[in-house]
Amino acid sequence: MSDLTPKQEETLATLKSNLHLPNGGFHKLITELGKEYQLPFQKVRTVVMIQQREVEKKIRHNYDSVTDEDLNQASWLASIKSTLTELSKDNVSVVDSVRNNPNYVKAMQALESPIESEDDRADILEWLMLAYEKEVFQPLLAMLRTTPLYWKLMMAEDLNKMTDIYRQQFCDYPDHIAAAAILFELDEKARFRPLN
Repeated sequence: MSDLTPKQEETLATLKSNLHLPNGGFHKLITELGKEYQLPFQKVRTVVMIQQREVEKKIRHNYDSVTDEDLNQASWLASIKSTLTELSKDNVSVVDSVRNNPNYVKAMQALESPIESEDDRADILEWLMLAYEKEVFQPLLAMLRTTPLYWKLMMAEDLNKMTDIYRQQFCDYPDHIAAAAILFELDEKARFRPLN
């Protein structure tokens, strides 16, 4: 048995109706917001759910202060975007993150000298791979969670599989792809440079 009044029940139903999102619904909204704000799927999902719960809580516990604005989809989206803007304000570009990654720095320093042995080459390739995994692969995977592209990215878990043709599938994420291209080119350079 509900402890809500009929008016509260009706207002909750109105809210849910107003927040209804056709053609992919919440999942599509979360994915698009993640892309727009460069934030992981789970972080965006949490913000979306919290904003909805806040309005529901207001209906349940502070009904007299509920306004039409509270029940409006545009208002709800505005509050989500405001929170996401705050969360994303400290975002660093993926390319900058790669360039500041200690493994990338080690690889770049090693590539300034001739490659003396296959062990040296293996070290450089490993450093590039670690930078790719931490700064490109894992963050992009977190953004693509539950999308068809997630599984395509899983096929490029290794840096040397992230070819130009393969990268084109992720063109909606240009910063990640620019960083992947830089690392891929360095991987190729290290892989095919003759030993000194």
